[in-house]
Amino acid sequence: MKLISVRALSALAVTTMLAGAPLFAHAAETPAEAGSKTAVQTDTDVSGFIGSINPAEVGGLLNYCTENAYLADNDAAFKVLQSYNQKINAVPDGQEGNMHYALGTAGQLQANGKTYTIATASVPLRQKACKAVLERAQAAL
Repeated sequence: MKLISVRALSALAVTTMLAGAPLFAHAAETPAEAGSKTAVQTDTDVSGFIGSINPAEVGGLLNYCTENAYLADNDAAFKVLQSYNQKINAVPDGQEGNMHYALGTAGQLQANGKTYTIATASVPLRQKACKAVLERAQAAL
């Protein structure tokens, strides 16, 4: 039951994000950056930024990583995701969604004043970023 709830909430979070913000043309802009061109869609290694992003973004990214199976032990990573989200209340009950969680679930993160889209990076870089996300979530438990 919890599996369905987290995945349904992540889908709701993404839907809320897309409905409440300008369309993410190639996932390039967040609401805070509307009108600016600070998104980085290249093969940037973002694993070094994971330690500085919002905790809810970490939860969202871990959700992205498990949904797309970028981690070696996806089942174990999903259990970490559930525990982590519960600990930091990344997906609170009775709310429309958490924008940071939705951003992460879309494969994006904000660091250094830019929005990076790991979804457009090469698979090895996505896996490296996902490993860093999993390690941060595990360290917080």
